Amino acid sequence: MIDILVLNYNDSATTTAFVNTVKEYSNVGHVLIVDNKSTDDSVKKLKELLSPKVVLLESDHNGGYGAGNNFGIRYLNERFKSQFILLANPDVFVDEITILHLEQFLRQNPDYTIAAPFMLDSCGKKMKNTAFRIPSKWEYIVSLDILYSKYVKSFVYPNIMNENSEIKRVDALTGSLFMMNVADMLEYGMYDENVFLYCEELILGKKLAKAGKKAALLGNETFVHHHSVSVDKAFGKSLTKHKLYLKSKLYVLKNYYNANFFERLIALVLTKISLIEVALIYFFRKFK
Repeated sequence: MIDILVLNYNDSATTTAFVNTVKEYSNVGHVLIVDNKSTDDSVKKLKELLSPKVVLLESDHNGGYGAGNNFGIRYLNERFKSQFILLANPDVFVDEITILHLEQFLRQNPDYTIAAPFMLDSCGKKMKNTAFRIPSKWEYIVSLDILYSKYVKSFVYPNIMNENSEIKRVDALTGSLFMMNVADMLEYGMYDENVFLYCEELILGKKLAKAGKKAALLGNETFVHHHSVSVDKAFGKSLTKHKLYLKSKLYVLKNYYNANFFERLIALVLTKISLIEVALIYFFRKFK
């Protein structure tokens, strides 16, 4: 049996739809909703879902994506002794057989800590950011510039859209849906709670790689992600979201790439340029 963890923040409608689907799956033991200190009436509405199979956990503060998920992982481990957890955004759809295949893969391949299906958009098209490579330090620094990133895809596996392998080892997986080996996650992974949002997947990938653990993309399996529904409801403005993204990237550069003063200075300059780029893009789009 698999336990499912879903994080909610001011989006009870999307979370409710997701939970009502997956709670009916026969291979799902428990569905844990972590409410990340919502400021609307989410908790009241989500309590209507409670059952022996559906559990609601209320965080006493909103520490961000990583902190909320860490809270849920630890709870599931302590309360239900979960061996495998499917971590999912509320704005996804995954079928029962895909969950079963993810579990089977991790049980049969203990050297892998996390595994995910191929991510599709709402129209059923494959999404290239379903998995990505961890770039070198300088690739990471220059990726702070939007124009550079548009033409030089340092995070992208070149042939990922044509990937037909049943199993592909990758550096990192999208955080919107993946299954984890809980014991490995607790020992080698877990989210860095100093990062509020963005860059969590790269950090997790670097942590697992350092421990000699692997991540797998199951190319024959899929799930649908109605991308950024939850994030956009919380952070509506492009510039606000981009500032948060850049803050996380600078933190990763310092703490996971061990960048020196000169490298961090270059990165800081590029963040300023990046903010100007986003402001201009937002301005021209607004008046189109």
